Amino acid sequence: MQLLARTAPRVVPGRTIDILHVAPDRGTSRGIARVDLGDPVFFDHPLDHVPGMLLTSAALELAERCSMLDPDHITFRLTFTRFCELDAAVEVTAAREDGGASRINVIQCGRSIAVGLLARSDTERITERASVPALGHRPISGVLVHRTDLRNIAVGPLTVERGRVWARVREQRAVGGLPPRAGTVASILEAARQFGIAILHRWGEHPLGVKMIFVGLTAEVPTASPTGHVLQALSWRITPREQTDKLRIDVYAVGDQASKVGSILLASRCVDGDEYAKLRAR
Repeated sequence: MQLLARTAPRVVPGRTIDILHVAPDRGTSRGIARVDLGDPVFFDHPLDHVPGMLLTSAALELAERCSMLDPDHITFRLTFTRFCELDAAVEVTAAREDGGASRINVIQCGRSIAVGLLARSDTERITERASVPALGHRPISGVLVHRTDLRNIAVGPLTVERGRVWARVREQRAVGGLPPRAGTVASILEAARQFGIAILHRWGEHPLGVKMIFVGLTAEVPTASPTGHVLQALSWRITPREQTDKLRIDVYAVGDQASKVGSILLASRCVDGDEYAKLRAR
């Protein structure tokens, strides 16, 4: 597939994408991801590649512009197949399929960077409830989640209770310019990503200098933000160190009780500097 030429794009307000073509009910919608190295959120610290969270947010923004995030609860899968470089255009496509699902593809220089699927969740409404744990308001240490600016920290400090780790989801400026449903999903995914990093350091016992590569996610999450006094929290059941390469993180709405509203499976790979250099050289 050839990369769509970057000529006279129809620019729309947003943080992550310029829409070039929005398809009708059937067909493929396309956009060019907006990669701004001066962005204070996605490039919170120096990076040698386009971060996966920027690509994830661009895919979600394109999906909402195409009315693909209308369901109140969605399943979203995304697998990263290679690193996305900083010096070439990045095309994002969303193709509707029979049955209501949409195929997501991220392409750079004619090669697939990430592939995914977005669909209405067919899971019955989750009714699992738990007692409300003590959730700290302050941000977790930036060192533990690989963030430099405190305003970009998406989770609060970790609380361990009855064999589970909990953290409050904090408001983030990372999704401030996204349309509402894309912003809701992106914010919980970014919080889960940071929560996962902290878990990999503490329970996966990976040192602070390790390179953490997130290779894929599967999320079943709501597309609407909690209302009123309800906040969001994340929870993970503690498992042995060797099982932390795949983290199942549950999403809760917390009011008088903590009610499970979704879950996210994160797959990652942790490598040292030498191994990372070999991966980047491929």
